[in-house]
Order: sequence, then C-alpha cells, then structure tokens
Amino acid sequence: MKRPVAFQLLQSFRSSEIQLFHVFLESPAFNRRQEMPLLLDYWRQNKAEPPDAQAIFKAACPGQPFRKQDYYLLLSRFHKLAEQFLAWQAFQQNEQAQYTHLLQALHQRQQRTLFKRSLKKARSLKKPQDNHAADSLHFAYHLEREQYDFVDSHDRSKPTNLQQATDLLDAYYFAEKLRQACLAHARSVINQETYKIGMIPAIEAEIKKRPSLLEHPAVLLYHACYQAVVVTGAQRSFQLLRQYIRVYKKGFPRQEIRDLYLLAINYCIRALNFGDTAFAQEALQLYKESLKEGYLLEDGYLPESTFSNMVSLALKLEYYEWVEAFIGNHSDKLKPAFRESLPWYTSAKLAYELGDTDRVLQLCAKIEARQPFLYLGTKTLQLKVLCEQEEWDAVDSLLESMRVYLQRHKDVGYHREHYLLLLQFTRRLLGLIPGDLSKIFELAAEVETTKNFREKPWMLRQISKKVKR
Repeated sequence: MKRPVAFQLLQSFRSSEIQLFHVFLESPAFNRRQEMPLLLDYWRQNKAEPPDAQAIFKAACPGQPFRKQDYYLLLSRFHKLAEQFLAWQAFQQNEQAQYTHLLQALHQRQQRTLFKRSLKKARSLKKPQDNHAADSLHFAYHLEREQYDFVDSHDRSKPTNLQQATDLLDAYYFAEKLRQACLAHARSVINQETYKIGMIPAIEAEIKKRPSLLEHPAVLLYHACYQAVVVTGAQRSFQLLRQYIRVYKKGFPRQEIRDLYLLAINYCIRALNFGDTAFAQEALQLYKESLKEGYLLEDGYLPESTFSNMVSLALKLEYYEWVEAFIGNHSDKLKPAFRESLPWYTSAKLAYELGDTDRVLQLCAKIEARQPFLYLGTKTLQLKVLCEQEEWDAVDSLLESMRVYLQRHKDVGYHREHYLLLLQFTRRLLGLIPGDLSKIFELAAEVETTKNFREKPWMLRQISKKVKR
C-alpha cells in the first residue's frame, strides 16, 4: 500500500518537531478532533512498517466501522493540520511577519496608542548588523506604510512619511530585480535556460540619477554583482563585488551569500575559460572562504559540482598535496550517491597530473558514472591517456561512445560545446600525417583561437608530437 502523503511529510520532521506537533494537536486552539493525536501516536510507533489502512483507522478511531471515505477524510484532515503546524512554526520564528500582522490588526481596531508602541518595537528589530537583506527593506517599507495608513494620513496639516515609504519600496524592488537578473544570467550560462527580467535598464538609469539608492547594502551589492557578472565583466567591477561581499556578508541570509559567492566564482571560472589564468587562484580562494564559513553546504552536503571544481582549480595551480588532503577530508560530506565515484574520479585527475597513467585507468574503470559531468569527465581522462599511449583503436572506440552519449543527452549545458570540440579536434588529430606541416599548423592555429575549449594546452602538445616525427 502506498504511504499516505501526510506520513511522507512527517518523515521530514525532526524529533523535536514531532513532539511540538503533538502539543499542537492536543491544543483546542488548533485542533478539536480527538482522533488526530491518536493518529500521530500510531505513526510514531509504526512508522517503519508498511501502512495498513484498517489498522491506521482503528488506532485513530477506535470502535468505529472502517469505511474508505472516512479513512481518506481522516488522512486529509491530518495532512492539513501538519501543513498548518509548519506554517504556524514558521510564523512563530519570524518576528517581522508577526509585527506586520499585529500592526494591521491594531489598525483595524483603531488602537492608536498600542499601534505606536508596537511600531516602535518593530523598528527596534532592525539591528545594524542584520538589516542588509532586501527582505529587511520590504519590512521597513511595510512599517512606513502602516504608519502612514493609520497615523500620518489623518493629520492633513503635517508632512507625511510617504517619501520614506516610496524610497524603501524602490530600494527593495531594485535590489530584488537586480538579484533575479544575476541569477537568471548564471542559469542561462550554465543550463542554457532563457529568462526575461524586465525593468533592468530603467533601474540602472534610476540608480544613476539617484545614487543615494546605493546607500542600501542590498542595492549596492546586487548592483555591483550585475555590473560584474552580467554587464561588463570588468575586473574592477568584480573587485568591487568581492569587496562588498566581504564587508556586508554578515547582514544577509546564508542562502543569499551562498548565491553571491557562486556568482563571483562563476565569473572567475568564465574568465579562466577565456584564458585569464590569474583567476584560478581567485576562484579557489572564494571556494575555500565560502566552504570554511559553511555557505556552500546544501542540506548539510557539499555539492558534487563544488567538490569537483575545487579539485580542478587546485590541480591547475599544481597544489597536489592540498588536493589529496581535500579529497580525504571532504569525501564524507558528499551525498551518498557520490561518496565513491567522485573521490575516485578526482583521484584519477590527480594521478594524471602526477603522471601515474596506470592508476588513472584503474580508477576510471571503477567509476559507474550516470551523471553527465562524471561520465564525460571520466571518458576525457581515459581519452587523454589512450592518446598519449597511442592506443588508436581504443581512442576511436571511445570517441564514438562519447559522440553517441552527447547525441542522447542534451542536458549538459554550456559544457556541450567543449566536448564537441574535443571530439572534433581529436578526430582531426588522428588523421594528421606526421610531417605534414601545413595540416599540423592549420589544426594548431584553429585550436589556439577557439574559445570555450578547455583542453587547449593538452591538445596542442599532442599536435606538436606530429611535428617532431
């Protein structure tokens, strides 16, 4: 029998949340149905067992005859209460939301004195060290709006706070739109997704006219990010972004700082792919810094792309001992599905850089790679070793398997162009006749000038071997 949706949701609850949920169900303020706590008790005692509809219903509604419609209604009500509990819990943890709704309620009841007192307390929530996020600007706007609606608008003889309200709304809106533009650009580059983020030119023009908007760290930081990552790509813009992250990161939610670190890292990697090798050190430093402070973990796990990218950057910088230590110290932080295959793959990359080609092939043979980045990365390592060993029949077979894989898998994003170029150039390398200098130099020149091909140095070394023969 399929596990009820409500029970699936309970699987995500921590033990402390289960206890609090029981208190929630026992409270007449939230629930008046006696069967609901009994149903939770049954789940706690039998959650590891396959669900049995009649046993579940009997435990929650003892003495009542089992009917399917009553059973489904029981589960539906229980599921709704579980969702209400999660919403209630989130509301309890969000003081800003509580004050927003409290002020609205006091307004409706015309409690002017209590309104002013609560408004003062709400303003005190905005501490200097944690009010940088756009959400804090939104909250501040709500406070100004509530003040105007209930207090200022009733005294026609005095200036109002409408200017403060509209300035805060602008700042919030501009910061959020710039943030979305940065994230959309990153996804368009990595995943080839298309987004249309409106109003950005108008926002840019408005910021030029009103530089005071940049006094809000959220606007300042996301404007710098947009300038660096989306518009110019200039190093000066990037350095400003780097500086602002360092100065203001404590005042933003961890998820936002994580996104900003990744946007800055993506800038470095793109610069690196275009031949600016100085950014390898910068990218690795950003990774180290954000990993040390816990920003890169997702649900407690280190993303496989982060793990792999850090190893690749460190290998480019020839930090071989660091790579070996990193693989040993951080493999247990990977998701279970990657805890064997990814350390083997990154160890194979290290072995290749150290010239241990036998170990490269041994490790690659152990990898069962279902994910495109792991499959294609493993095949690339094998391809390089087999080319260097002049195992041309094996190379030809490997190229064909990679071609078929790329034809069947269209979801490799911007990496697809690189791998297609690798196949094309390797095929032409196989066709070169040693000593045919015109063809050799023609291929070398094409490789040298081709963008988005990450194996240029290796390919040029293989081509040069044709000259020496």
